[in-house]
Amino acid sequence: MKYSIKTKGMGCPHCIKRVTKAMEGLGADIEKVELNDIAVKSEKGEAEIRSAIEALGFEVLEIKAE
Repeated sequence: MKYSIKTKGMGCPHCIKRVTKAMEGLGADIEKVELNDIAVKSEKGEAEIRSAIEALGFEVLEIKAE
């Protein structure tokens, strides 16, 4: 499933690297990780993706499954 994710709190390249590493840890294929804008393909569900991002201290505003 492909997910488009909007977040709050990602303000620097280090934040992008942390989120990228977390998504890779879930086995996601990363299409885009930019400031507050993420697109991944993953077999994991929305709850697992949200949890991984929020565990880093960022707020998930929206997840859209495509």
